[in-house]
Amino acid sequence: MDTNQDSEQNPQSLVDKVKEILAAQIGVEPDDIHEDDLLTEDLHMSAYDISDFVHSLEDSGFNTKDMDLANLESVSDIVEVLSSSDLIN
Repeated sequence: MDTNQDSEQNPQSLVDKVKEILAAQIGVEPDDIHEDDLLTEDLHMSAYDISDFVHSLEDSGFNTKDMDLANLESVSDIVEVLSSSDLIN
């Protein structure tokens, strides 16, 4: 079974990957991050932190060209944008 193909087809795998990258970025465990967490209020991220996170997503192979940082308010917003675009550059 090809795990890369599975991760592209399974939305939960996308959520898990986003949470994993975000957790590494802000220094928490992935289990401490929830889809409804607000980036600025719940995760205490600045605009600079969010920009760095988007670059981390890009470095991990995600296509972030459709991301408008001004519209990213929650973890689920990030997942939604990534799932509606091509996942891999």
